[in-house]
Amino acid sequence: MLYSILKKVNFKEKLTIVDSKNNLHEFGNGKNRLRIRLINKTIEKKLFRNPGLHFGEGYMNKEILIEEGSIEQLIDLITSCYDDFIKYNSIYRFYEKLSGYFKIFQQLNATVKSKHNVSHHYDLDEDLYKLFLDKDMQYSCAYFHNENINLDQAQKDKKNHIINKLQISENMKVLDIGCGWGGMAIEIAKQTGANVKGITLSENQFATASKRAQEEGLSEKITFKLQDYRNENETYDRIVSVGMFEHVGIKYFREYLNKTYDILKDNGVFLLHTIGQRGIPTATSPWIRKYIFPGGYIPSLSDIIHETEKLNINITDIEILRLHYAHTLTHWYKNIQKNKNKIINMFDERFFRMWEFYLLASKYSFVNMGNIVFQIQIAKNINNLPLTRNYIYN
Repeated sequence: MLYSILKKVNFKEKLTIVDSKNNLHEFGNGKNRLRIRLINKTIEKKLFRNPGLHFGEGYMNKEILIEEGSIEQLIDLITSCYDDFIKYNSIYRFYEKLSGYFKIFQQLNATVKSKHNVSHHYDLDEDLYKLFLDKDMQYSCAYFHNENINLDQAQKDKKNHIINKLQISENMKVLDIGCGWGGMAIEIAKQTGANVKGITLSENQFATASKRAQEEGLSEKITFKLQDYRNENETYDRIVSVGMFEHVGIKYFREYLNKTYDILKDNGVFLLHTIGQRGIPTATSPWIRKYIFPGGYIPSLSDIIHETEKLNINITDIEILRLHYAHTLTHWYKNIQKNKNKIINMFDERFFRMWEFYLLASKYSFVNMGNIVFQIQIAKNINNLPLTRNYIYN
């Protein structure tokens, strides 16, 4: 059944599959050659039923072996024709529709569960993140003025772009929701003299961010708290949230947006930076949900607008970053390749293959599958910022 479906798919490159009985199946007519081996009948059945989950698992568990070409070429090829596989596979199409219908139950991020889900990913050995992120440990989309900019500069440019967009000035009160290892909060305080509070649910990130603020001599300007956003009750001139909204869960969007709007002062501005999907709302990849970001969800713009309209929230600007995250992930993937042996020694080979698949699948979700980044600017009043974007770039 798997191979009859694949014959209908419009592959842009040549793909050869050696099945569990050593039979050859060839698809596509491109110049680049890819040859993979499926080592048992079980993985063939799984790939037919639910490739969204079992393609990644098969690679992790060495049930899918690459004999010619690379895992990056394979993921690029598969993601470029993913819609065809859904179109021609009625069983998988039914599963995707069912998953989309029940997506709200895949993101049960009540306060205690949310902390557990965050810990699953962000409380891994911090040395792992030091091996592939930039020096400031920005674990979110960088901002590339062109493709030749290095990762450290692109992440600095991202922080500057956000600071400029928020028009932060000295002694403003700023809240950083999902502050990571503290880089954004520290940059805001250093550049503007604002008073910043950063909140996170990751104990590792909280400890590192607090230590960094102390080492920078910014303890009087920056406070970090191990805290859920729902428990914040102070009011702020500016709020920023970068790469955290993906962990909120669609069931909690209204609560999140209502809370952030409620704690903005009358002169307040909020910048929401989140991965988004270009098309209609769909469920999170089952592989990503199981192994990487439990409780995670990538919103469509309609998911967000649906709630802001009901809450009468002023959206004052929406910027869409298209391939910036693909470029960011290219840098991260190159860095894990450079540090492959260190990561395997830190964890094991299966973990490395999981992380490799995660970064590449994420990259090609932006290249081939419609993922983008939204920067949504929200103001308590419509006249809180200049009329044009010129102030951001001057």
